Amino acid sequence: MQSRSKKSEYKVFEALLENKDDHLTLKDLSKKLHLDRTTLQKILKRFTENELVERFQENLDSGGYIFVYKIKDKIILKKRINKAIDGWYDTARSAVEKW
Repeated sequence: MQSRSKKSEYKVFEALLENKDDHLTLKDLSKKLHLDRTTLQKILKRFTENELVERFQENLDSGGYIFVYKIKDKIILKKRINKAIDGWYDTARSAVEKW
């Protein structure tokens, strides 16, 4: 089941990357990826908490609001990914040296 979750996360992240200049709603993502609302909410919450995605509130003309999601700036993402790679590299190098 973990594998299915990771595949869904990848699909959502990829969809957000493809639409980097646009905001997407849960409905947009659900239609595009054929994923249910609760799955998308969990994934987007995790992405938002990990600062990969930004969530905005858009007020509707008819009243009420919806949340829209947008991928963070690529420069920010690249820095975070490189930092994670560097951390992994340092940990792996240290483990090899202790071996």
